[in-house]
Amino acid sequence: MRSRSVRLAVTASAVALLGGLAAAAPAAAAPQHTTAGTSSVGQAAAWEFVAWYPNKTQCQTGGAYYQRHGYSNYICQLDPMRGWALMVQE
Repeated sequence: MRSRSVRLAVTASAVALLGGLAAAAPAAAAPQHTTAGTSSVGQAAAWEFVAWYPNKTQCQTGGAYYQRHGYSNYICQLDPMRGWALMVQE
């Protein structure tokens, strides 16, 4: 009975730790690709999230599509838990 409660406590601790890491991961992720050298982190409010992609190549292809249709810039940002996030700027 005692080993069962110990396993339960360890499992609960692991779930809490993973939940905290998952919540902190998107905030700590840095941009992995920028098409223009003039963008900066200070302009983050102007970026619009578009979609999640499974790999960087698909994210860049999506960003190129948005550039062809009037957006000025895009960023592909890696989130280890979700994949590549495409964000565009008008």
